[in-house]
Order: sequence, then structure tokens, then C-alpha cells
Amino acid sequence: MRKIWKRVTAAALSFTFVLSLSACGGGLSADDATTYVQGILDENYKGVYDPDFLELIDITENEAEETYLSSLETEADFFASAFLIDDLTDELKAEVVDMYKQVYAKAKYTVDTATEVDDSTFGVKVTVEPLDVFDRAEALWGDPPDARAEALYSQDVDSMTDEEYAAYDAEWCRLVIDLTLEKLPEAEYLEAQSKVVQITLGDDNYWSLDEQDFSDLDWLILDYNF
Repeated sequence: MRKIWKRVTAAALSFTFVLSLSACGGGLSADDATTYVQGILDENYKGVYDPDFLELIDITENEAEETYLSSLETEADFFASAFLIDDLTDELKAEVVDMYKQVYAKAKYTVDTATEVDDSTFGVKVTVEPLDVFDRAEALWGDPPDARAEALYSQDVDSMTDEEYAAYDAEWCRLVIDLTLEKLPEAEYLEAQSKVVQITLGDDNYWSLDEQDFSDLDWLILDYNF
């Protein structure tokens, strides 16, 4: 009987979570490898949990939902860093997570059928069309900048009390959220990019998706090159 093991780690260059798969005894088929990669992407970005994926890695839908929400919270932390938000309170983080649910619902990717490279490796081609919503939100600091952003820029933060600065920081965070959601309906997809990710059998007899491969895909889903 095949035993499936699932391990969650934070990829060093990623802001979602990478899942690891094991298959002991029964081996891993090309269909399994395809289901696994498709399931990881759907779980992390769409909050969609295919029953075959859940069965493959032996988790419940509730556990998959926890992974989805955790990945969005990790993304929210990256968002705070990228947009220079100093204090992402629990309340603000919840608002950012809700924003990412809407943004990632538009994520566009396709997973080809896995190919067995050798006895210990499968290759799975994934094609991603990056979403340019954050490029469009660049109006925050464009020329001229968004009027709401300009009003914030004009304030003298050095003279603010801690309480005033916290309110200013929260207002800035909510402005980025609002403008991103305003731009979401007009967001477009950039040129498709493909990557072959590998699922390999380790010395511990567990199959795993290469974390760097997943991280590379993760950077493609949303275009942060603003």
C-alpha cells in the first residue's frame, strides 16, 4: 500500500508554501505527478482542492484550506515589505489576504501531462501568464501620482507622533489595497512563460517537488516588476 507524506516549508524566495509529496511502496505514476503539481497550484492560488489531489497526499479539505490561508498570509507579509508598510496589524493583514483572494482568482496557468525522465524523476511543464495588476497600481507613484497618494506624500511624517504615524501607515496600506482592486478588472496577462518543474525521488524514498522550481513559478504568477 502506498504511503503519502506531506511536508510544508516556506521557500526562501517564495511568498507561498511549497508542498512535498512521498510515495512509498506503490511508486509514482505520471498521472500522480500531474495531479500533484496541478493540485499545489490550485491549492495555493485558487483555494480549490481537487478530491484526487487530497487523496493523493492524504489530507482533508480543511487542512488544504489552512495551507491556502497560510500561503496568503505569507504573501501579505511580502506585500507589506514591497509597499513599505511598517506595521501590518492583524486587521490590515486580513484585508490584504482578502485582496489576494480576489487577485489570485485571476491567476492563469496550465499544467501539461508529466513525463517520466528516469526512475527517480518526473518533469512537468507549467505555463504561466503573469498578471500585471501591480504594474497598473504603479499610478501610486507615477507622474503625476494618484491624488490620494499625493495627499499622503505631502504629509510631514517626521513630525508625527507614533499614533499619527500608525494611522498614516494604515491609510497607505489601505490605499494600495484599494487601488489594486480598482485596477484588477482592467488587468491583463503578459507573455506566457513556461518552466519544467521536477518531482524527484530522494534518498529517503520520498518524492518531492523541487522548492526552487516552485519558487520560480511563484514569481511568475504576479508581475511585481513595477
